[in-house]
This record gives sequence, structure tokens and C-alpha cells, in this order.
Amino acid sequence: MTELGRMLSSPGRRIRVAGGLALVVLLTALLRLALAPADQSPEAAPEGGSRACASVVSAVPESVAGNERRETTAPGTAVWGDGRITLRCGVPPLSPTLDLCMSVNGVDWVLDEARAQDGGPRVLTTYGRDPAIEVAIEDPSPPPGDILVDLNSAAEAIPQGDHTCVSLTDVP
Repeated sequence: MTELGRMLSSPGRRIRVAGGLALVVLLTALLRLALAPADQSPEAAPEGGSRACASVVSAVPESVAGNERRETTAPGTAVWGDGRITLRCGVPPLSPTLDLCMSVNGVDWVLDEARAQDGGPRVLTTYGRDPAIEVAIEDPSPPPGDILVDLNSAAEAIPQGDHTCVSLTDVP
């Protein structure tokens, strides 16, 4: 019997070798998990699985403001870049609000000013479309206007309803 054979045949050494192999397998699995890309799917909105949202998501561009689209698993969602730009279709439509409402190439969007002021993401939600689309933009990102222009054709998959943005000149 060789020296290696005698060393491995002793009961104490067999346990240590088996324990060492188990440790190597465990460390390899943990390393793979640590290096695997994280799922960047935002939480699905209540109506994210609707036909309307399926139409929106199928129409979103592969690139938004120079950021490539990433895979998501939640229905009605899309993510670009490193997750700094997220879209969730199927959020409840907004009620009339005093928050900033802007029309970007025919699609009305409302900025959630409270979240933006709290240092959170800039969250813009379509106004007058049911279901609504929410776009969250983390800093640093391209200007929101550039992002919304890129997403407008997808947002148009949901028809504009009766509610639209108004300005002070529209109020009697």
C-alpha cells in the first residue's frame, strides 16, 4: 500500500478528507451565489399581468437613454442599465393631484414630488391612462425627459382617458 493509501485508509483521516471536500463544495456554492447577477425585477403592480401591460412591456425599447434593457421576471415590468431605470405597468391610476404634471409628446406624466424631495427615486406615473405606468429613476441617471421620450411609444399602448394635465391657463 502506498503512503497516500495508508494515510487515507485511517478512520480519522477519512473524516478530515470528507469534511474538507464538503467545505470546498459549500464554499464553491456560496461563491457562485455571491457572483450571480441579482434578480433586478421590481415588484409587480396589481394589474401587471393584464393584457394592456403585456402590450406595454412588449413595446418598450431595448435601450433607454443609452441604458440596455435587463431581464425581469415580474409581469408588467422592465429594467434598464444597472436597475436605475425601472418601469412597472399596472399601478392604480392617479387621482387629480397638485403634483407637477407634464405632457411629453402627448403622454401625460405626474412627478411624485414627495418621494423626490425625500431623496428617493424620481417616480413618474402616467396620468389619465388605466392601468397606469410608473417609471422610477434613481440618481445619477439621464434627465427624466430623455427617458420618458424613449418610453412614450410603449405608454401609448394604453389609450389616454378623460383626465389630462392642465396648466394655470386652462383653469377659468
